[in-house]
Amino acid sequence: MKAGIEKEASLEALVQAEKLKLLYQQSFVAVFGNFFSALLLVIVLWPVQQHHVLLAWLAVIVFITVLRMILFTRYRNIQPDGLEILAWKRPYIITLLLASVAWGFGAVYIMPAGSMLHQAIIYYFLMGMSGGAVAAYSSQRGITLMTIGCVLLPATVWLLMSGSATFVIMAIAAMLFIIAVLRAGKVMSDTMHDSFLLAHELKKAKEKAENIAELDELTGLGNRRAFYRAGSTFIEHSKRTNDSLSMIVMDMDHFKIINDSHGHAAGDDALTHIGRLLRTNVRNSDVCARVGGEEFGILLPSTTLDGAVNLAEKLRRTIEDAPLIFDQDEIPMTASFGVSSGNASLDDLFRDADAALYEAKAAGRNLVMYQQASN
Repeated sequence: MKAGIEKEASLEALVQAEKLKLLYQQSFVAVFGNFFSALLLVIVLWPVQQHHVLLAWLAVIVFITVLRMILFTRYRNIQPDGLEILAWKRPYIITLLLASVAWGFGAVYIMPAGSMLHQAIIYYFLMGMSGGAVAAYSSQRGITLMTIGCVLLPATVWLLMSGSATFVIMAIAAMLFIIAVLRAGKVMSDTMHDSFLLAHELKKAKEKAENIAELDELTGLGNRRAFYRAGSTFIEHSKRTNDSLSMIVMDMDHFKIINDSHGHAAGDDALTHIGRLLRTNVRNSDVCARVGGEEFGILLPSTTLDGAVNLAEKLRRTIEDAPLIFDQDEIPMTASFGVSSGNASLDDLFRDADAALYEAKAAGRNLVMYQQASN
């Protein structure tokens, strides 16, 4: 249950990060829109309001615009990704809240006393700002509600207290409009949230399916598909850097005898035992996989032939010194190894390592043989 809750919380955090990323993308233009709207409103009110009042309010808008531009510039320079984006939510909300309050209370501050026409113009500017908030901040419903409330509420209260029937009707009509917009915005926000959630769930499901498709369940190692996929990547890197790539192919000795003498359960335990020993003794950068029934492959990037042979010899001794304990019986185990190295193709490396493995088998098993792959 706890794991399920943690997984759900993780998905929710990823969805929130995705929505915040979209928010930064959507609302960048809104920063300029707020400034130019304020400038236009100052021009409209210039003949009917004291100039120092308008300039003081415009100065506040300019200051907040600069703050928001700094925030957006830093965000674009840093380009946070994944859950790192969540750290950028608080500064976004703070700067947006400042801008919204500057518009909401600033509108009351610059309201001209003697012109109902200009008072109505100011209010409809605020209505436009509120409608724009729904479009710009649709991915975050809470931020949308905060913005509309800060922008529209002070002037709406002012209109309702003005005593003018016209203004009261305007305020009521505006509130009805905003309620309708918010209801539509909720549907949009919920749909977007569900879409992001589904996308992340599908991504995780795909990753899990891919991991399962490349995992050998018995040994816990990769399978042949994983081995060749990683090999292709290593080969490309080797070509770019002219670095050595080595391969070890290992085959368990007398595996059929283990199955015939002790049963297939013992054979399965033997494979699991070998998988555990290999995982313990290879580097994290190496790729170890079960490529056949009792055959294993190890890819060693940036490793010379001598280094690969030394590792193969270490693995040979480790397997020989660690017999399988099955039903209180001690079953001795050994393995034969073929090693190849060079800047050859993956198929050539495999062919040469397999040929060396054949030599080890023919020479009596429990041996390490090697070949330098031809380029």
